[in-house]
Amino acid sequence: MTNTAGSSIETGSSTTGNGNPATFHFTLPPAGRPGFSSLKEELHPAFGWLTKNRARSRKRDVFESIDTIVIHATAGYATEHAVDTWKARKASAHWIIPDENEAGHGHFIWATVAEAKAAYHVGNVDYASILGDGPNVNDRSLGVELVNTQNVQYYRDPYSRWQIDMLARIVLYAWAKYPNLKHVISHAKLDPTRRTDPGENFPWEEFKHKVLTHSMPAQHHALALATDTPPISSDSERVNLAVTKRAGHCCEP
Repeated sequence: MTNTAGSSIETGSSTTGNGNPATFHFTLPPAGRPGFSSLKEELHPAFGWLTKNRARSRKRDVFESIDTIVIHATAGYATEHAVDTWKARKASAHWIIPDENEAGHGHFIWATVAEAKAAYHVGNVDYASILGDGPNVNDRSLGVELVNTQNVQYYRDPYSRWQIDMLARIVLYAWAKYPNLKHVISHAKLDPTRRTDPGENFPWEEFKHKVLTHSMPAQHHALALATDTPPISSDSERVNLAVTKRAGHCCEP
């Protein structure tokens, strides 16, 4: 992976979204595979429980299985809301990327399910025309959730540049690690009649460029931060209870 030495992490809003998330899909060129790079990740306190209770065996070797990364967004404003939703329903993903109002933002992502296991992040959809033949999407993929409200109740929530950088890092990490990884795709592309994530606010072309050119700023060392969710800021309070109620639909396959 090529880093820009000395660059600082940007945590402000990202660029404008790129249209219809049901079209978001690109493939990784075999010649562009990066060298290995670690992730700034922390095990979420529910990691063990989710891996045991909200994931299953892939039935094949993980390095042979994985050929797809699916990009999701929570339709809510907090990591803990997503995790609570997963616990209440048969759902999960491998990572969560915190938003600006959370302590981890700018420092680390949450690992929530072991990569060796198939997380429950995509439903039973007809994917063969997009991904080709093979086992179902969950068995062959990794799932990433970004904490973002996705325009719930018309509340526009830009993705931060740090979120986009960390998502690109996850893809580069997985691309270097899994020899059959090929597809980077939105949940909406796989399931357009039911899902819209990561939403029209997501800067897909910027994200794609970062992945394909490996153009990432240098990583800072993660800080030791409390894992408790911080109080909601005034920006998040404006989301109001209507968002909280709608966000109950988030994070499902």
